[in-house]
Amino acid sequence: MTLDLVSRRSWGAREPRGSYDRLTSTKGVKIHYTGGHVDPATLADHGQCVAAVRGIQGGHMNGNGWMDVGYSLLVCSHRKVFVGRGLHRIPAANGPGLNSGHYAVLGLVGTSGVTEPPDAMLHGIRDAIEYLRDEGGAGKEIKGHRDGYATSCPGGPLYAWVKRGAPRPVGSGSASDSIIKEEDDVPEIVSLGAGRDQAVPAGGVLAVRWHTEFVDDVKGHGADGAAVLAPGSRWVLCDALVKLRGLPPGAEVDVAWSRYDRDGKTFEDDAWALTFTADPAGRVEASVGGQFALDTSNQLRLKILNPGPNEVTVEKVTMAKIAMFKR
Repeated sequence: MTLDLVSRRSWGAREPRGSYDRLTSTKGVKIHYTGGHVDPATLADHGQCVAAVRGIQGGHMNGNGWMDVGYSLLVCSHRKVFVGRGLHRIPAANGPGLNSGHYAVLGLVGTSGVTEPPDAMLHGIRDAIEYLRDEGGAGKEIKGHRDGYATSCPGGPLYAWVKRGAPRPVGSGSASDSIIKEEDDVPEIVSLGAGRDQAVPAGGVLAVRWHTEFVDDVKGHGADGAAVLAPGSRWVLCDALVKLRGLPPGAEVDVAWSRYDRDGKTFEDDAWALTFTADPAGRVEASVGGQFALDTSNQLRLKILNPGPNEVTVEKVTMAKIAMFKR
């Protein structure tokens, strides 16, 4: 078996909110798809696959309120197997009362865009199944999400393959057949922290300044203390955990990753801003992520927008993790 496993660190996964329930063995595996639109760019650009996986995790955590991405493993069109919840952990994607019975494996296809699983993806799903059997105690069953739960998942083409017994396609489907270069899968990590108080003026904006470099192999931390710079054309995936104080209870504040021109005077991508509401003590703990295309003409900043009448203190940025992938 060829297993090309993408670790959580490699795809820039957010930390789970809590502890996983233990899973020692299962009847087998249930196969899923994303539903909705899957960008055909994922077929040619593995950076888009990484961005899609990050988006799925964000939807599960921010939209569904789950502690983590719901799948055990996720597979893209380049025969890459992304670690979701991983081995010996109960997934959340199979449906109430059904998660302890099967691991959950997602194929990155949907109802529009990419709807037919490429051979390399089918090989990758088989790789994932065998890995779960060998290392995770998975039983012999291979079923679709719709088996036992009222859903159209995993879609017609993928479910038809499951019903045929999930056979490997003819041909190797090896990683060497992929159009993505292996070195493009390896992330360049910039990991920063802000441990000193910084003030966001009433009705104003602050670009957070970094005081600590935990990791900066690519020298991606700008000299002005606030910017993150790419050493060329990169896909950039980022997360930060921000702690604020000094807000009136119930007041709102926006936190966003934003892409600026290199001169630092103009910015865009405010669509990534998330609004958070202060607790009764006037505090906010905000987790915010984003995904961007950067090159040497622009930069990335973590921005706090304070529309209220009180000055707000940035107490800490526990960690900002930025994973860069070659475009």
